[in-house]
Amino acid sequence: MKYLTFILFLIVFSCSSSDDIALIPKNDFTKIHGEVLVLEAYYQNKYRSAGIYKDSLKQSVTDLIKKKGYTFEQYEKTYDYYAVRQKDFQEINSELIESFSNKKL
Repeated sequence: MKYLTFILFLIVFSCSSSDDIALIPKNDFTKIHGEVLVLEAYYQNKYRSAGIYKDSLKQSVTDLIKKKGYTFEQYEKTYDYYAVRQKDFQEINSELIESFSNKKL
């Protein structure tokens, strides 16, 4: 019985990995994702070639996410979560388009 309990314990804890990383709440993710898109557009416009700016962009995005109280890993996991849930991702993008449209430059 002890052997069975030990094996069950190992199975339960060996299955926990990056799945333990919490998703960013949808409202926060939407705002952060909008800011990430603006950063990406800025770098694309300024440098044109992704090879030139990719490291700088990643650092800028990481800094932005950290200021909001989250990690880059959480952002990636949340992005991946919504990327496979197209209806939700479409809602996020529609909200961002509306938000950008209402801003006065």
